[in-house]
Amino acid sequence: MVIQYLKKHNVSGNLKKFFRFQLTALLATSIDFFITILLKEKFQMHYTHAVAGGAVAGAFAAFIINRNWVFNSLEKHPVGQGIRYALVATGSILLNTIGTYFLTESIHISYLVSKASIALIIGFTYSFYFSKRFVFYV
Repeated sequence: MVIQYLKKHNVSGNLKKFFRFQLTALLATSIDFFITILLKEKFQMHYTHAVAGGAVAGAFAAFIINRNWVFNSLEKHPVGQGIRYALVATGSILLNTIGTYFLTESIHISYLVSKASIALIIGFTYSFYFSKRFVFYV
């Protein structure tokens, strides 16, 4: 009965997508953090602007990988997906930036610790759900 349920609801396929999404998120987050640190430390940007800039770079990388590898959603037009992804990414960037600002300013911890904490929460919830259900229709 359990095996039938798992097959009927494609649980193994969904888990595979979830883990691929998280691996992609790890790569995109690495790009995000690299750009954030570069903008903040090398170019002396305010950390909120650096966080947003890093998030844009990470989001771009994640879109390309998610479209091609995670959701294998190549049959749909990339412009439509790109527009939907931009909406989701904008929400993610806002949530990450506001969350990072809130944690950094209210708890007085490093912006990088704040950013990592918020990124995990947003990545496991908001980003995966909306990428799967809204952007790539899987």
